Amino acid sequence: MADPRSIGPSPSLPSGGLLCLGLLACACTEFSLTGDEDSEPAPLRVEERFTQAALPGVDVLWVVDDTPSMRAEQQALAGAARAFVDAMDAAGLAWQAGVVRSTLGEDDAGVLHGNPWVIVPGLPDPAGALAQAAQVGANGAEPSGGLGAALLALSDPLADGPNRGFRRPDAALHIVVFSDGDDESESVLGADPVAATLGWLAEEARESGRAAALSAVVGDAGAGCVGAGGQAVPGDRYLAVAAATGGATASICDADLEPVLTEIGAATAEWPRSFALQGLPEAGSARVWVNDQRENEGWDIIGAALTFDLPPPPDAEIRVSYVLAASAPDTGAP
Repeated sequence: MADPRSIGPSPSLPSGGLLCLGLLACACTEFSLTGDEDSEPAPLRVEERFTQAALPGVDVLWVVDDTPSMRAEQQALAGAARAFVDAMDAAGLAWQAGVVRSTLGEDDAGVLHGNPWVIVPGLPDPAGALAQAAQVGANGAEPSGGLGAALLALSDPLADGPNRGFRRPDAALHIVVFSDGDDESESVLGADPVAATLGWLAEEARESGRAAALSAVVGDAGAGCVGAGGQAVPGDRYLAVAAATGGATASICDADLEPVLTEIGAATAEWPRSFALQGLPEAGSARVWVNDQRENEGWDIIGAALTFDLPPPPDAEIRVSYVLAASAPDTGAP
């Protein structure tokens, strides 16, 4: 039977993913000028308005170790898939998920697993689809590299070929590695897979304008661990990437994975805190309102951006008024 992704259209995305371009805030700007023609030119005060995103978009890529020692762990992951989906839905996210296996030395390395290969909330049973996709088999051979498999899945030719429809240009990226081993991605990422991964995740974040993070459910740092499925070696490379990108970490030897997946699902939510301004404000001139309530603290002007300490609530109307720095009167001060 032919792979449906080779003959059919891209899987449909959740309608919420189209709101405000996913994680991007909608904005309009109004300008006003005070003073008259006969007086000294007044500074130009600008007002800009934004709307906080309603449903932030996030693409979650699961990388599941498919080596022979992972049979019991894959079954545990499948059993806990509903906890992850429930956490994503509770966070109010326009999410979608995909699964790849960790083996690198085969022709289908990095190809999304399952049917459908892109799992979205609108499916009749998204948790069941994720559970099925997570059982990637346990016949993989070395090298097993979750970092390299993730890069292959998100890069051409796979990104625009077999994996089309998974990575949205305006969505955050969250990679979750599920493995009882450590990364062996030198064949894909070179001598330092951790540094290479941090580099391409930073590029993903620059291109999308949203966060790109990795979480790791792996063997404990230093000594590894022993669980129902056997022994897991330390997942030190995965843990290093998770620490550097703000991802969650957990032990793959935990008997109950539901709390782990709930934590990762909650950590995936990322509401915008920073809103780019069209001009550079004069120092101390900005005034901010959220839902028509004046906010005197909890925000700052950093360069040409309004940045909040905590994200404004979903659908909040944000208004900022400021004097353009270039239009402020020259006082002759150095």
